[in-house]
Parts: sequence; C-alpha cells; structure tokens
Amino acid sequence: MELIFCIYAFIFGLCFGSFLNVVVLRGFSGESIVLPPSKCPHCKHKLAWYDNIPVLSFLLLLGKCRYCKAKISFQYPVVELITGLLFLGLFYKFGLSLNFIFLAIASCLFVIMAVCDIREKVIFEIHAYLLAILGLVYNFFNIAGENAAKVHFSPFGHMITINQTFIYAVLGLIAGVIIMEGLARIPKFLTGKRAFGEGDSYIAGALGAFFGLPNLIVILILSVLLQSLIVLPMYFYKLFKAKDFKLLSALILLFVMVILFKIGDYAGVFESTGFYIFSVVLLVLIGLYCCRKIFSSIKTDTNLTYLPFGPALLLAAVVIMFV
Repeated sequence: MELIFCIYAFIFGLCFGSFLNVVVLRGFSGESIVLPPSKCPHCKHKLAWYDNIPVLSFLLLLGKCRYCKAKISFQYPVVELITGLLFLGLFYKFGLSLNFIFLAIASCLFVIMAVCDIREKVIFEIHAYLLAILGLVYNFFNIAGENAAKVHFSPFGHMITINQTFIYAVLGLIAGVIIMEGLARIPKFLTGKRAFGEGDSYIAGALGAFFGLPNLIVILILSVLLQSLIVLPMYFYKLFKAKDFKLLSALILLFVMVILFKIGDYAGVFESTGFYIFSVVLLVLIGLYCCRKIFSSIKTDTNLTYLPFGPALLLAAVVIMFV
C-alpha cells in the first residue's frame, strides 16, 4: 500500500508540475492561469486533453506540437518530473500529513521562482510573499512539531504564549532580507553594480520565514557553495576564451597554493615561523591581485560572471527540507 501511495504522490506531483508550467508562462504573458485553455505558444491551437498528459504527451509527440510541428520546450517535462520527484520524496518522508501539504506547496513555489529566474532572470514578488506568509503560518502553528519550546510574554498583564519556531521565522524573514541586501550592495561600492538582483533578497527573506533563522544561515552558506560549483568553471572558461591568461593563471596558482598550504599545515611542515609568515603573505598578495583583476573585469563586462542566484538558494532550501 505504501508503494501505491508513493506512486499516487508522484503522479499528483506530475500534474501539479504541468500546472506550474502554466503559472510560469502566463506570469510573463499576463494571462489568467485559468482561462483561456492551454494552447500551443507557436500556432495558438487549443490543446486536447491527451496533449497535456504530463511527460507522456511530450514523449509520444517526440517533443513537437501535434498541429504545427514546432519544438516543445524541455522546460515542460523537466518541471513536471522535478515536481513529481519532490512530491514523492516529501510523501515518503512525511506521509499524508499537514506537514506534507505545507512543504508540497512550498516546493511548488520553489519551482516557480527557480524557473522564472532561470528563464528571464526575474522573480515575481507575489511568489516570495506567498512563501513568506506560508512560512509564518507554518511556524506559528509549529506544523513541523520538531521544536516544542514556547516563548511567554506578559504585555498589559496578559500572558501570551508563542511557539519559538514563530520567533525564529520572524527573525529569519528580517535577517534574510538584510543579509542578502548587504551582500548585494557591498560590491556596488567597488564596481558600481549590485552582486545580484533584489529578487534574491525576497527569496532569502521568504526562506527565512519558512525555515527559521538557524536554518537560513545554513541555506545561505550551502547556496554559495552550490553556486560556486557552477560559476567558477564558467568563469575560468570565459577567462580562457577572452585570453586573460594573467588572471586565469593567478587564480589557478591561488587555488593550488591554498590546497598546498592546507596540506602543509595538516602535515606540520610549517615548523619555521618565518616560512609560515612568508607563505601567508604570499597567499594574501596573490589573493589581492586576483581581487583587483576580478573587480576590474566586472566593471568592463556586465555578463562576465552573472548567473541567477535564486535557484541556488532554492536548491539549498530543498536540501534542508529533506535533511
């Protein structure tokens, strides 16, 4: 029976994924998510119900519109599969519970915001607001039930008891916006440009409201690591393509020296204080040179390193959701 219910959860997630595609696309077009019925974005032909079966229709039609033979975007089956897998994972971990319902709705908002950011580098504020409100309600009633601690207030002589999770949620909402805005504005003093858009601040605040302040810190750190795994190889490739071998070689040298420094420190080769200080100073100098060159390149190339940060934040939140 558990296997059957898991299959149902997956299918239910696929159907929701199909609806999320509509929400994303009509969010950009300004159309209602209810009417008109689904149609081909190329020939505008109304789609039959059998053309809208999640994933299966895409495979049977070989990724092409039945009527005009235009290619169907891979976004459709990918979003459907991701949503189906999220529903399956959440149901397997939490079962059919109120916790599952809240997390499933949150995961749908994650998918919507991530796809919007990847497609058009845009975050619709309403989606972040909905996630923030959902998170505050989720924590006000302590739906997860993992923290039973209470906070007591006595304003005007009346005792008020609030779940500690709600306090963490409010602090997380405030901290998420402040931290992301601070990180975005620091490079602006050096390069005249924000490190990332305002939409990422909305996402961070909403995630703080849903997961609370302690988990928000973990999400922020994890998102930076995830983003680095994508950005660094792309940045190295662009430097190579632009034939900026000075900065490229300096960065490679910096990474190699950091690794050697950590290995040497672990192996205890820095018995000489002078050698240790020399190594640290050399690392700092190379690092400063790299920073100067990077800031200089950002000023002259607006697209050198830009990659939406929202998906990394949301992926980190998914990891926290399942841990």
